[in-house]
Amino acid sequence: MTENYRLNYIMSTIQFYSSLLHPKLKTSLLVWSTIIVCLGTPLSQASGYQSHQSIYQTAIKFMKKHLAQNYQHSATITHGHLDNRLRLTQCDHPLIAFLPEGSRNIGRTSIGIRCNGSKPWSLHVALTVSMYKTIAVAAKLLPRGTLLNKHDIRMKKIDLATLPQGYINHASELLGLKLKRRLAIGVAFTPASVEKPQRIKRGQRVTILARSGAMEVRMTGKALASGAIGDRIRVMNIKSRQKREGIITPQGEIQIQL
Repeated sequence: MTENYRLNYIMSTIQFYSSLLHPKLKTSLLVWSTIIVCLGTPLSQASGYQSHQSIYQTAIKFMKKHLAQNYQHSATITHGHLDNRLRLTQCDHPLIAFLPEGSRNIGRTSIGIRCNGSKPWSLHVALTVSMYKTIAVAAKLLPRGTLLNKHDIRMKKIDLATLPQGYINHASELLGLKLKRRLAIGVAFTPASVEKPQRIKRGQRVTILARSGAMEVRMTGKALASGAIGDRIRVMNIKSRQKREGIITPQGEIQIQL
């Protein structure tokens, strides 16, 4: 039974029974019955306009699916509000949601909603996506140049939308690194806020560790560049004047392969 047929059937039934009543009661019954039927009819159907709520629901459903495919963390999604004066023809096809070019996944973003029906239309719905994750932050006020240890770091749950410059997942990733700028208590560490401290300076006399299988040979050399642990720099053998490239070890040696 279609919606229109159902409503016509109800109204016909009401009119039949009202004809059996006293005129005053008949009028009252017809008025109230009409009101009840109208209230039971969705506004979008009664007006022929697409309900704003259906647009919001389509946008949020799309964003939830999109986030589930790209993140492992749950998110809270809230929608903005369309202008109450906006009237869009009710779509005779399912609404289509899409992510506009340049839109963000989290924070303040927007989702496109399109109707490809007989009377097509398209618009954008503003969304705010909050996604919380436990990340590394400063446990206290840390001055620039601090060599980080476990007492300088604590973990805190923060909305990732407030961290456009990135974040550090684990405290262990920061141990031994040098802070490039002053950091206030509770502020998140970012990849750009830390660096590996220089282990060797250019011109410094160093030990060259030449390794071939189980055999190791050490000799004196001169660093031709500055670098941190794990960096690859050039070094010169003081005796032979040969130049080779090696990796700086935690012990401050430069390891080369023979």
